[in-house]
Amino acid sequence: MRRDLGAPGANGHTKKKSDPVNLELDVVIVGAGFAGIYLLHLLRKEGLRAKIVEVGHGLGGVWYWNSYPGARVDSPYPVYALNIPEVYNTWTWSESYPTYKELRQYFQHVDSILDISKDVIYGEKLVKATFDEATNNWVSETDNGSSFTSRFFCSCIGFAAKRLFPDWPGLKEGAYKGQILHSSFWPASGIDICGRKVAVVGTGATGVQLSQEVARNTERLTCFIRTPNLTWPMGLERIAPEQAEKDRELLPYLLGEKRYGNIFFDSTPKEREVRLERQYQEGGPEVLFSHTDILTNQAANDEIYNFWRRKTRARMSDGRKADVLAPTKPPYPFGGRRVSLEQDYYEQMDRPHVALVDLNSTPVTHLVSKGIVTSDGTIHEADLIILATGFDALTGGFKDIAITGPKGLTLEGKWNNGTHAYLGMTISGLPNLFYTYGALAPTAFANGPTLVELQANWIIEVMRKMQLEGLTKIDATQEAEREWKDKVESMEAMTLRGNAERSWYHGSNVPGKKREPLIYPGGIPLYRKEMQEAIVPDWKGVTVS
Repeated sequence: MRRDLGAPGANGHTKKKSDPVNLELDVVIVGAGFAGIYLLHLLRKEGLRAKIVEVGHGLGGVWYWNSYPGARVDSPYPVYALNIPEVYNTWTWSESYPTYKELRQYFQHVDSILDISKDVIYGEKLVKATFDEATNNWVSETDNGSSFTSRFFCSCIGFAAKRLFPDWPGLKEGAYKGQILHSSFWPASGIDICGRKVAVVGTGATGVQLSQEVARNTERLTCFIRTPNLTWPMGLERIAPEQAEKDRELLPYLLGEKRYGNIFFDSTPKEREVRLERQYQEGGPEVLFSHTDILTNQAANDEIYNFWRRKTRARMSDGRKADVLAPTKPPYPFGGRRVSLEQDYYEQMDRPHVALVDLNSTPVTHLVSKGIVTSDGTIHEADLIILATGFDALTGGFKDIAITGPKGLTLEGKWNNGTHAYLGMTISGLPNLFYTYGALAPTAFANGPTLVELQANWIIEVMRKMQLEGLTKIDATQEAEREWKDKVESMEAMTLRGNAERSWYHGSNVPGKKREPLIYPGGIPLYRKEMQEAIVPDWKGVTVS
């Protein structure tokens, strides 16, 4: 079973590595997803020498790896795309929530327009980066022996670069004799699940999509559920070619659109019911962004949960299953964890060949050759176990790179007892280092491409300002870090999200990981204002030299 991006595995993604290279650059970028691509595009315009190091063998970031049944994005058309005219003017989406197949085609299109691949070192995992105090440069190394010397080091690996696996007895020992894999390491050649006995472990966004799709074709599906997902209808639609062309002239506005919400209790109970009904029927994530008080007002949150529970239970005939998936008592505040989008998840879970195992009453004890054993002694037989068990999000993948700054300071050591960063992009003691779509930024509460473009634009502005002022080094101050961390914590304390027992928003989904707010909750407009105030008119929160 494959566990790591850099490790060989039998999922068909591993290819022979190229010969090592040794390059002197202005910028090293790690990761070829939306952020890495967009940042490289901007750096080229600045005339800077930059390369992307990508462990996969193609563009797309998470969409290079995600190919499990049912995989599709949950940000609505057309915002999940790059705001680059030469790209969006020559591309047409076919669905309101594209599948992984269409997203892969999109990244191929991006490459054909921008020729990104000529500046990507594929198939190599960046494993080490050390700051040279004598030259103010970063020296980076890959697992293939390639090395890079660069003024700046930019991590664009995203928030989901380190997979999580359960610690069941028998898993590492190979007690189970069937096929087992993590959802994000789905074989490139695919798996035929027709007529098989399948177990899906996990109910996050991936678990919902997988279970919903796998249920259509298996002989038997067993879903292991610890915390039910408070989902919302997706509202998937085909996009007619004529509609796509009509929308094209609006793309410059739509791709830069900033949404502002309404206060839930600024309307009457009847108006709220009508609005919720419309949003439920239309589907999509609008429910979270159109009522700005549902995560600060317990009464508002309770009302939405009761509405959701009533609508969900009406879609199911099996009362016991409904009790597991839509219990009387909310398992956490609505919106306190990621609200996944579904199409017919509850109808599929209601089918007679689908079994739900409530891990709160019967947790897994170990694996045996034929399947998964729970505390009541039941052996849940399966010839395929799919682990939709998520990620050590926001910090895990970044900390896996051996990053060392001046005076021997390491990222692992600095973040060992808590995560600190300024603006969710730069870290005190690690000069000339930036990261995108990670900890202490609005990562989980913003459309991915929108946020990473904002961050990449800021990084370019910083580099441009440094060049104009003849500077070679920038470093966040410890005071700025503390103030930013305090701001994130104080703002998050005003919400109901902290009431969720387990959530990657706070790192509490990982055993032994410190529980702390890891996402800036202030929204994109306020975050953008904070970013601009850090560099205009004068430097703020950083030291430069």
